[in-house]
Amino acid sequence: MNRTYRQSIAMASRMALGMAVAASALADPVGGDVDPINTLTSVSYVSSIDIVGANGLSNVVLVSGTINNNDENGWDLSVASANLGRLRRGAGGAGRELTYTSVELFPTGGTLGTGLTSPAATRNVVTGAGAGDVAGTTHFFTHSAFTGHGTATSATVNYTFQLRISASADTSLLSGTYTDDVTLTLNNDS
Repeated sequence: MNRTYRQSIAMASRMALGMAVAASALADPVGGDVDPINTLTSVSYVSSIDIVGANGLSNVVLVSGTINNNDENGWDLSVASANLGRLRRGAGGAGRELTYTSVELFPTGGTLGTGLTSPAATRNVVTGAGAGDVAGTTHFFTHSAFTGHGTATSATVNYTFQLRISASADTSLLSGTYTDDVTLTLNNDS
């Protein structure tokens, strides 16, 4: 065998060995968890509603806030009225309370998660009808009916809203300060 031929065979063997080493690969999964987000922030209650009994109230802002949520089932915002949907003077009663049966969730900005149903609606907080049926409480949710859950394919990000109330005219109201305690609770939907 001549020397050139031996060098060619040796070089071919080294190349084959090199390709075998280059073709060798290791694989293992990598990644991590995305932390859950379920926050209700920038909540601002309005304590200076101008109530004119003869005019009632029409779409008056009661509270506003911002929702961030990344649950795959969406979210549910519950609204509880300590006075069962009434602005009261003192202990309330005839001439000392104004019923605001309807509460409307009005979106003002941000992004609702893709795949979720808009929670914008007008609900009855006095009876809770159609949203839990608990007197003094109602829910705004990101699916089509109170029971069930949504199907999000992206997160709700900086979704801002106002809760607005309306009430019929009542000329029998006494002058003075009328209040209610309203509690908002944000939950992942289930």
